[in-house]
Amino acid sequence: MFRHIQDNQIFYQTYFKLGYDNQYQIFRYDTELSRKHFQNRFIEYHMEFFKAGITQIIKMWLKSGCKESPEDMVEILKSEYRGRAG
Repeated sequence: MFRHIQDNQIFYQTYFKLGYDNQYQIFRYDTELSRKHFQNRFIEYHMEFFKAGITQIIKMWLKSGCKESPEDMVEILKSEYRGRAG
């Protein structure tokens, strides 16, 4: 995903500028992980939190000209969820 964003920065900058990031919905999620990490409670809140967080990370990365590598971005994202691994 991050490689695609880096290769198509103008498209994604336009996408965010037009406000489309507030219109997408999550239709599928890993029910096994939701049971494991959240006891299947308040899933809609967790999805919105994740969606907003990753969107902001991507916007910040685009604003900086995608200076970090896609691999670095994966590590940044994974570091936000390390406490949930197990």
